[in-house]
Amino acid sequence: MPRAFPFVKPAARIRVLSPHLDDAVLSCGGTLHRARREGHPVEVITVFAGDPLLPLPPFAQVLHDLWGGGENAMAMRRAEDGQALALLQATPIHWGFPDTIYRRDARGQPLCLDREDLFRPPHPDEAAWIERIQEALAALPWEEGDLLLAPLALGGHVDHRLVRMAVEGWRCSGILWGFYEDFPYAEWEGFSGLPDGLFHRVELTDEDLQIKAQAIRAYRSQWPIFFTTEEEILERIRAYALRVGEGIPAERFWFLRPGPEGRP
Repeated sequence: MPRAFPFVKPAARIRVLSPHLDDAVLSCGGTLHRARREGHPVEVITVFAGDPLLPLPPFAQVLHDLWGGGENAMAMRRAEDGQALALLQATPIHWGFPDTIYRRDARGQPLCLDREDLFRPPHPDEAAWIERIQEALAALPWEEGDLLLAPLALGGHVDHRLVRMAVEGWRCSGILWGFYEDFPYAEWEGFSGLPDGLFHRVELTDEDLQIKAQAIRAYRSQWPIFFTTEEEILERIRAYALRVGEGIPAERFWFLRPGPEGRP
């Protein structure tokens, strides 16, 4: 079996931008486990992992009641993320930006009133978050050959869109960057590819899938939103892996065709 990313230098750092505390593991947890087995340092940066300002907007309160944890729900979710990434042997990094369910417009009105508002284009008052994400990326130490992975924003969640827009507009010489398929949105949408993109499959072992399923279960407040039983987690991630791997379990990543600077 070839290395997960044969075009990336051995032992190069891999950084994954996760909009929320579970997206990276849901989407590419098998690859993260495999990359660590191959000796890559792996960091998962959750962008919108900050605590909310109180009082909570009404829709955010509904979700807190669903998740449990009360006003400390985000601290609970960060702890879950630490447990999940420990299983994958990846390093968690939590940025303090607020999830869209907590954000308000310039007049102080909540931007999310119900679930449908999660899947909307960014509000004009949210444009500043793109720049803040780019500033946070620029503040990280980077080395030639590092790989940055970001969400494709399949499903259209506004936070996923903001992260993708930030990465597409950011420049850092010498690093590679690509996109992962947002699971489970990719499963529901039947995603078939980027028109101007090149894909790369990372083959997974049964151990990679088993550990990924265990890591997803560590998000105890979140996995019941997407799955009905714990057994279903492994069944669905394996089925999607077989689909994108055309019979061989895999996770799929997308890279833009080389531009004038020779970047992927």
